[in-house]
Amino acid sequence: MMRPPAPVPHASSTPPAPTIEVERVVSDVVTPKLTQWLADLGNAIPRVIGDGDDEAVHDLRVSLRRIRSLLRVVRPVYGRFYVDVIRDGLRQVARATGSLRDEEVLHETIAAIALDQAHRRAIEPWLVRRTQRERMLRRSVIRMLDSRALDPPVHRLRALLQLPVAPHRDKEVHRFARQVVLDAHLVVDTRRTDLSVSDVVGMHNLRIAYKRLRYAVEAFSRVLPPELRSWGDVAARFQKVLGSLHDHDVAIQVVERVTAMPDAARIALIEALRERRRQIADEYVKLSGPDYLQAHARAEAQPPVPESSS
Repeated sequence: MMRPPAPVPHASSTPPAPTIEVERVVSDVVTPKLTQWLADLGNAIPRVIGDGDDEAVHDLRVSLRRIRSLLRVVRPVYGRFYVDVIRDGLRQVARATGSLRDEEVLHETIAAIALDQAHRRAIEPWLVRRTQRERMLRRSVIRMLDSRALDPPVHRLRALLQLPVAPHRDKEVHRFARQVVLDAHLVVDTRRTDLSVSDVVGMHNLRIAYKRLRYAVEAFSRVLPPELRSWGDVAARFQKVLGSLHDHDVAIQVVERVTAMPDAARIALIEALRERRRQIADEYVKLSGPDYLQAHARAEAQPPVPESSS
């Protein structure tokens, strides 16, 4: 026996076609992105307090930097006064966690350096004291987070994101996003022009510029053309190499000031750190391509600036 054909549904019962979300103004993109990064920040806090996750402090600081970097460029949209108050609150926590992260990175950097066993044993007492310092800093950070020091800026930011943005401030997002990324890229180009890899401060500032470019692309990737989205991957590669360079510069500066270490071991450690820095600097130069190689050669050929006699 044949089954009767299924009834044709009435037009009114047909489910509506799914709507496509279209970002038209800055708040359409920035509010969900900041909400997401606030969630990442919230997830990192208990990991730091739990003190069992080697990446927790790093992830907490990345979340803080992303949020502060994005807030910096959207101040005209969300209101400069309120945004600056929030950024100041987040910066205070970022500074408090900075010393701990620096200590973590110092241990990681020195642990990765090739030293003979005699010199490694000779620096061990100094490393033990640095480990004690790291534990003290970690306890301080945990107490700060336990006291809910992040609550005021986080609550203010969540409240700000709940409010509608004034229509006369909200800007067309595609043009705004493109300009933010182009501006960040211009800072990178300006800072890397004629910059020598031996310029410790200059390379550190270039790293910060690449970091801001990366965060700008991450924040607005949904509304950027492909050629601008690709700059995010480029910035990430440069940021990684320049970050490693900076870590070794800091380690060299720290070890050069050490007095409680046998001279032979200290000299050997400094030379090993400098050699590794030279290798990383070569990685950066190769990554930069032939155009940078020429500029790098010009910068290295410049005579040193005479020191002030004052």
